[in-house]
Amino acid sequence: MNEQVNLFFEWLGEKKEQVLAEAKTLSGDGRIDESNSLKAKSNIYDICRAVCNAAEKQSQGAPLKDAFVTAFERVTAPWKISLEQAKAHDDSRKVMIEEAKFSAVDEILAKIRESF
Repeated sequence: MNEQVNLFFEWLGEKKEQVLAEAKTLSGDGRIDESNSLKAKSNIYDICRAVCNAAEKQSQGAPLKDAFVTAFERVTAPWKISLEQAKAHDDSRKVMIEEAKFSAVDEILAKIRESF
């Protein structure tokens, strides 16, 4: 694994810890729904790590950025459908969770484009 990938994975770990700390604070304040949405967001960093590991192994010399972005967008595509369905059914709790997940997705894709 190259140094860029190691730094990216380190960043993912730091972001996850920040989000979990914020979730813990919100939970302590009785803001359970918001805390739960951040816990869902924290899982995205682990999912990204797994997807990027697989993409790196399958890249076969292709630029890592392209392999990462393609693989990650393929994984997140169903989440877009879930968000749209939640909005269509006025499921505010599900919308909150899906939007939290996409805030992580946006951060991750920006970091991938910046790092690779």
